[in-house]
Amino acid sequence: MNTFDYEIIKFINQFSTQSWAFDKIIGFLPGHGLYKGGVLAALLWWAWFKDKDGSMNNRARVISTLLSCVIAVLVGRLLALTLPFRLRPIHNESLHFLLPYDMDPTVLEGWSAFPSDHAVLFFTIAMGLFFISRPIGVVALIYTALINGFARVYLGLHYPSDVIAGAMIGIGIAFLGNIYLVRSKMVRLIVEWSHRKPHLFYPVFFLLTYQISELFLCGRATASGLKELIEKIIG
Repeated sequence: MNTFDYEIIKFINQFSTQSWAFDKIIGFLPGHGLYKGGVLAALLWWAWFKDKDGSMNNRARVISTLLSCVIAVLVGRLLALTLPFRLRPIHNESLHFLLPYDMDPTVLEGWSAFPSDHAVLFFTIAMGLFFISRPIGVVALIYTALINGFARVYLGLHYPSDVIAGAMIGIGIAFLGNIYLVRSKMVRLIVEWSHRKPHLFYPVFFLLTYQISELFLCGRATASGLKELIEKIIG
């Protein structure tokens, strides 16, 4: 473990169990979809309907951001699966990490800490919102840094570098998406489809933003279940 991560983790961990209420709040917020991703998903809906005339530009940026989210999650997962496995602070016995109140010491066992999936995904959204509205984007970035960054470091789920790397990946992909992807024919066709077939577009839009707010947990669980089923059939 590098000195940067060690010093920050040790500093933050000294506040663990100092307040039952604080530990409960910090443990509750990033653990529920409404707070870790639901707020940001709602801001994407706000951005979609922000202009009364249905601005093609803003809607193209929302679509670009959603597509960037899918790309960012795939990149984050690929890195987590291919890079050397990294124990989370909560599972690293050498740290002597002091568990916050009611924290399950077995949570996310077997999952590599680097990079942070939460940071990858939600910083992608926050950066995308920044392209639509700078004030809202700044609020979204700060919100994400606190709920999906600091809170997860405090709980021992990630090292600071896990979050920083995830944030850089998410921000970078959102930046590229809102510079290049936003002008693509694919994005233009999707926006046009939303005008021509709103009865088809909005259910899909809802399901995608819902899955984003839950970090694609249902989709990932479905994929994992299908993989196990196929392996049993083949085996």
